[in-house]
Formats: sequence, structure tokens, C-alpha cells
Amino acid sequence: MKSTLMNRTIFAVTTAGNFASMMDFSSVNIALYKMAEAFAMPVSAVQWVMLAGQIVMTSLLIFCGRLSDIVNRRKLYTAGFVVFAVGGYASYFAPGFVWLLFARVFQSVGGAILIANSFGIVSSVFEGKARGKALGFLGAVVHLAGMTAPVLGGWLIEAFDWRAVFLPGAVVATIAAVPSARIIPVSERQKGVSVDIIGTVLLFLSVSSLLLMVANGVSFFVCLSFAVSAVLFPIREKKASQPLIDLALFKNKPFLFANLALAVSYWAMYTNTILFPFYAQGALHLNAKTTGEMIFPFSLAYLIVAICTGSFQPHKKMLAGMIVLSFGLFGFSQTGLETGCILLITMQAIMGVGNGLFQPSVNTAIMNAVGKENTGTAGGVLSLSRNTGIATGSVLAVALFEAVKNSARGSGVSLEKSFVSAYHTGLYAGIVFAAVCLLFIVLSIPRKDKTG
Repeated sequence: MKSTLMNRTIFAVTTAGNFASMMDFSSVNIALYKMAEAFAMPVSAVQWVMLAGQIVMTSLLIFCGRLSDIVNRRKLYTAGFVVFAVGGYASYFAPGFVWLLFARVFQSVGGAILIANSFGIVSSVFEGKARGKALGFLGAVVHLAGMTAPVLGGWLIEAFDWRAVFLPGAVVATIAAVPSARIIPVSERQKGVSVDIIGTVLLFLSVSSLLLMVANGVSFFVCLSFAVSAVLFPIREKKASQPLIDLALFKNKPFLFANLALAVSYWAMYTNTILFPFYAQGALHLNAKTTGEMIFPFSLAYLIVAICTGSFQPHKKMLAGMIVLSFGLFGFSQTGLETGCILLITMQAIMGVGNGLFQPSVNTAIMNAVGKENTGTAGGVLSLSRNTGIATGSVLAVALFEAVKNSARGSGVSLEKSFVSAYHTGLYAGIVFAAVCLLFIVLSIPRKDKTG
């Protein structure tokens, strides 16, 4: 009983770490316009508050995951809370834009520590069906934080000002740091083991260059940086005595293809997640409040399904989830200017069911594919796959939408119909991405599961 209570307490602390990071990450974008007004700067410049944090966090995930395999995990995770909290408070009190930018970069280092290690910590204290259920609930809470953060951020901005969006995450991190320093499992430093600094720099350059190209378009120097670092990184890792990532992990097909399935799932899902508000407000002329209320069933269905099915066999859930999500995408592709709200809400719930089956299951499949000695590294790779999928999926969806909409407008199509046409094109692409994801899921099934 005592062991069970301790495990649940550890789970609560790691959930708080992921919740704080995701809530902060997802609430900043709603404050960009007010920041631009406050600093008298264009939104395109102020968005670096969000972009810089995303680049730093995503680029350091593997490093922070690897670090937890060779140092005291309790001290590292607690340090993550402290760094995250300090960065949040520094952002709140920032006297100018440069200060705010550096504070966000600093905070993102703490966020990378928390996100990269939460799955590894949970995997190390739970086993069997309990692990699947815990990872499912962890994924559900993270998703809920991401979906509710813009609503909370909007309320805080209206009640106070844009600075208030940085406080909730900082306060949660401050509170969670105390139990973290006492109960997170201790892991002693392994003798003769070190972090590959050169590999870390090369990985940072390749990931940050990729995200910069996705966000701001291709430029010669950024493209060159990505090409050189992406080629040199695996060469360095093969020669390093203590590589940042054991590339042998990627010879593990269940691990490799489950990570690919995770990344591509966001390409499929985000064709609706990102584009539905464009359709709802641009074609149906719904206000932002109503649009948000129509999206909520997605989150609710996700939370219920993820919690209730956490102990089910992960690969079967992954397949079922992506098939259900595909049906949801197809349903949205049949919408028009006269589609009623009830039908749209129903399809949002279907999408939530599909995602609730898939996301927690793929997390479990990835962590189950490696031994306990690699849970930190595996958690970092998992988080990198997820964040990269989110970043690239968002940009792909918007770029496709804008291209089709502008083409339709140039042909004389009305604004509303051009929105519908662009939305549908994005959804068709999402169905193709879902099919690719299904292929990766099949390839990720361990041989013993395929043979019975």
C-alpha cells in the first residue's frame, strides 16, 4: 500500500511537470498581440518569444533525456522545476523585450528537462498494465493542458494583462519542486559515463535549423546548417565513446516506427486541429467563443478514452485510434456552408476518441520497446518526435490551406467557399498522412505480437 501511494505521488509530481510546461507553451501565443502593443513591435518580431522557446526546448530534449540516464534523476528533475519557475517569474517581470526573450529561453531549458524525463520516470516506477494506464493518463493530462491553456490565458489577459500568462506555470513548478526534491527516484551517477557535447551541439543545430526552415522558410545559411549538422551528427555518434543517442536504438524496429508513427500522427490530426477554427470563423462566421466550445468535445472525449482504456494492448489501440481518427477527418471533409453545429461537435468527439486511443498507446509502445537503462533517452526521443511533429504539422497545414485558399480567390471563388475548399484539401492530406501513420504502426508491432 505504501509503495502504491508513493508511486501515485511520484506520478502526480511528474504530471505537474508536464502540465506546467505544456500549459505555458500553449498559452503564450494568445498573448502575442498584446505583447506587440506593449513593446510597440510587429507581431512577426514578438513571435520570437514563442519560437525561440520552442526551438530551445525541442533541441534539448534528447540531451536532457540522456542526462537523466547518467546523473541523479531526482536532482535533475527538481532543477528542471526551479529553472522553469525562475524563467516564468523573470518573464513576468521583464522590463523589455530582450529581457523577456532571454527569460523565455532560460525557462525553456527547464521545460526540456521536465518534458524529456517525465515519461522515463513514470515508466521506471510502473510496470505491466499499470504502466500503460499511467502513461495514458499522463498523455491525457498533457493534452488537456494544451487545450485549456488558451482559454485560461485569454481570461488572465482580460482580467489582468499579458504578463499574467507566465504565472500559472511558474506557480505550479514552484509548488511541485518541493515534493520532487524528496520523492523522485534517485539514480546515482554511473562511473565512466559522460555526455557527448559535440553530438549535443550538432543535434541542436540540426533540430533548430529544421524548425527555423519550417517556421520562416528556407534560407541558404539555415539550409546549409541543417544539411551539415544532419550529416555530421550520425557520423559523430558512431565514433563517440559515449554517444548522446545510442543509434542502435533505431535498429529496434518497434522503437523506430512507433516514433515515426507519433510524429506523422500530428501531420494527420493537425489538418483539423489547426484548420477547423479557420473554417468555423471564416466560412461559418462563428465567433471565437463558440468555436472554442465546439472544440471542447474533442478534449473531453480524448480524456475519457485515454483514462478508461489505459491498460489495453497498445498496438491494437494505436491501429483502432488512427482508423477512427481517419473517419473523423473524412467526416469533416464532407462539411459545407450549411453544416449544423451538432454534426460538427459529434465529429470533434469522434476525432477525440481516435486520438485518445492512439496517443497514450504510442507513448506506451515507445517506452516498452526499450530496457529500463534507456528510459531517459527513449523519453527524450519520444518528446522530440512529438514536438517536431507538432511544429511541422502546424506549418504544413497552414501552408496548404493558404495556398489553396489564395488560388481559389484568384479564380473568383467567394471567400466562404474558398475557406471550405482549402479546409477540405487539408483534410484530404490528413487522411493520406493517417494512412502513412497506419503503415508505421503495423511496422512497429513486435514480431512476437504479429505471430501471436
